[in-house]
Amino acid sequence: WRQEGNAKERERRAEELFQHVVEEGRQKARAKSILPLWGPDSTFHFNQLLLRNTIHSPYFQKCCEKLMDWNAAIDEIYYEVKSLQPFSNDKSPSTAFCLLLRLMTLRMTDHQLGLTLKHADSPFIRGIGFLYLRYVGMPDNVLTWIEPYLDDEEEIAVETGHRAPTTIGEFVRGLFRSRDFYGTP
Repeated sequence: WRQEGNAKERERRAEELFQHVVEEGRQKARAKSILPLWGPDSTFHFNQLLLRNTIHSPYFQKCCEKLMDWNAAIDEIYYEVKSLQPFSNDKSPSTAFCLLLRLMTLRMTDHQLGLTLKHADSPFIRGIGFLYLRYVGMPDNVLTWIEPYLDDEEEIAVETGHRAPTTIGEFVRGLFRSRDFYGTP
């Protein structure tokens, strides 16, 4: 029963940390240059299982404690993200989705989103920018953001392992055409 108590305490701390960074994002959103989010910032349109598992992920918690701004999050994406699937092979939340959720809590400015979508250093930085738009982009503005990239030929590995890479253009078209992205709405 002691281990069960420790697990509940870790869950409580994870929930509190998430609420804290969401509230920080809300405070930051009052600045004029922050892009508005579409939908609830308590879930960011993540399905319940993915959201819960991401919030309780030690990696996401580390991201909330260590990555305090857009630059730090982009650097972490550059060094750590190797695919864009929501879940790792062991069914835990992927590094990409932990960092995506952290970017959502940090909120992006118009300028930062533009830099993310055209980032030259890593296609994964760009891919996470498009995921950001899929989950929280204002529907009236999404096409304006994605249209320049619909025929982009840069390659990106969406899945880990044996699948061939796709292009950014194919990824973006599929991301906004399909109802689900790897089983997540």
